[in-house]
Amino acid sequence: MKHIPTLASILSAACALSSCAVETTYIGKAYPATDNPELFFSWNDVPGDYETMGHMTATPQFFGNLEDAQKAIEKRTREKGADAVVFEGIGQSVSNPTYTTTEHIEKNGDGSSTRTATTKRDAAVSYQLKATLIKFRQ
Repeated sequence: MKHIPTLASILSAACALSSCAVETTYIGKAYPATDNPELFFSWNDVPGDYETMGHMTATPQFFGNLEDAQKAIEKRTREKGADAVVFEGIGQSVSNPTYTTTEHIEKNGDGSSTRTATTKRDAAVSYQLKATLIKFRQ
């Protein structure tokens, strides 16, 4: 019984860490890190001439959300040395569904039986934040 509080603490810490886990994928160039890149949510708002550095996606894991994904992209944008990031939208993917059938057979008083089958369909939906990193030309 002494180990239950320790186990509960470990499980709580694991849940807390996984709640903000975001998987990011980047393809493109890298420059020296920047401190405060600009955030844009429309290409119409991007001023001047720029170079497209690369593309990034961020997918929240476990109990993460799209706000966590945005923070992860902002962090990686600084690390990759971008002057700005343009958030391009949210993608969605749905896993192949799985089906689970549960049967229940009830015996009636007259010797007959009633069979009831219930089928449940499950599919996981995941969201992905998409962004493009840019470097302004001087």
